[in-house]
Amino acid sequence: MDKKYLPIVNRRNPHPLKNCLDNFKKSCGELDKLSEINEKWKNLIGLELFQECKPLNIEKKILTIAVNHPQWRQALIYNKHKLKERIEKIGITLNEIKIIQNYEIKNKNIKATNAKIVWAKHPSRIHQNNMCICTLCNSPTPEGEIKRWGKCSFCFRKTKN
Repeated sequence: MDKKYLPIVNRRNPHPLKNCLDNFKKSCGELDKLSEINEKWKNLIGLELFQECKPLNIEKKILTIAVNHPQWRQALIYNKHKLKERIEKIGITLNEIKIIQNYEIKNKNIKATNAKIVWAKHPSRIHQNNMCICTLCNSPTPEGEIKRWGKCSFCFRKTKN
């Protein structure tokens, strides 16, 4: 047989198709485990932490969880052995749980806490032509204060004390 027609072996170190399919099958198994954890996440983690973190992936029996705030990360680190036990009860064996900080997770129930937004919406802000007169002291005051307290902030403080 002529050598020029023989396949060149190991030129790019190709992997047999069986190995590729086995690797794909393993990754699908990890995706199945992750989807099962996602389905039962609320019961596994509890309602309070459920809103603050989510499982990202499982790779080599290591579950990675993203948490949106350091306090919740600390709480999860403190209780990860209990979480690992709960996950094992549903038939998924893990070697480790890795917890990472992820500021992209947003809780839909959190109100805007950005200082600029809060200040822009504050009733004491003066916008175009929205000044009025306080009924108690006859001083000019932002309309938002009158709507909020029925008087200016100075009169509100006097009557509050």
